[in-house]
Amino acid sequence: MHTLPSNELALGPVSKRKPSTAINLSLFLPGLGQVYCGALGRGLLHLCALTALLVVALVFLAAQSVPPKNILITVAILSVIPTAYSTWDARRMALASREDYRLKDYNRISVYVALIFLTMPIITGLGFSVRENFLHIFTMTGSSMSPTFDEGDRIFVRKDSYRDRQPEHNDLVAFLNPANRRQTWVKRVIALPGDVLEIKEGIVHLNGMAIKEAVGVHLDKTNLPPITIPDHHCYVLGDNRADSKDSRHIGPVPMIALVGNVLSWR
Repeated sequence: MHTLPSNELALGPVSKRKPSTAINLSLFLPGLGQVYCGALGRGLLHLCALTALLVVALVFLAAQSVPPKNILITVAILSVIPTAYSTWDARRMALASREDYRLKDYNRISVYVALIFLTMPIITGLGFSVRENFLHIFTMTGSSMSPTFDEGDRIFVRKDSYRDRQPEHNDLVAFLNPANRRQTWVKRVIALPGDVLEIKEGIVHLNGMAIKEAVGVHLDKTNLPPITIPDHHCYVLGDNRADSKDSRHIGPVPMIALVGNVLSWR
């Protein structure tokens, strides 16, 4: 019976690296193709570099006044370019590999799967961090903000907008309904702390003067006696006044309930 010398067994069996496999692994997870080609350190460097780049870019962009659409485009570009380079590098390494390449201890399916599962918490944590601290995407329900937002519209909410400042008049805000904190509502800020608000036949008066409503706001015939907005609160109304539950029903909204500033896809 033919047996391999003990040193052959220790070195591992011979298996030339396939460019197609290196490409597919790199496309699935940058750096995995390098690991497949026998460069564990190089592969981990590719993976860590891409993750660090995305983290730094997201934190920087989210901290600036950058439109959400531009943030998504930038992140997509930053993901595609390193992934393309990692794929090209893995293919080049596979083509340059020798016919007598001997498998390393980590050239196993179980190791590749483990690397993928170890990376998933990092990617998930990054996405969760962005969602909780910077950007959140909501889908509109109902017609209370029509025609500004219609039912089914997807909107961005900048969750860091009011951490160090209060909203301004006419800001579109998302907030937790004080009566049911499981509900997130979207309305327009009409009055701020200290403002005297009155509504006459649907016309909003602020500090004795009728305000200029935002384009597209649908008025109704609401009447509201003068009220002074308390500290740390704001008064919000829907743009479709006849079909909106807002501060006329739940009262001024505590600033602490604000989720963030609402931005459209545009």
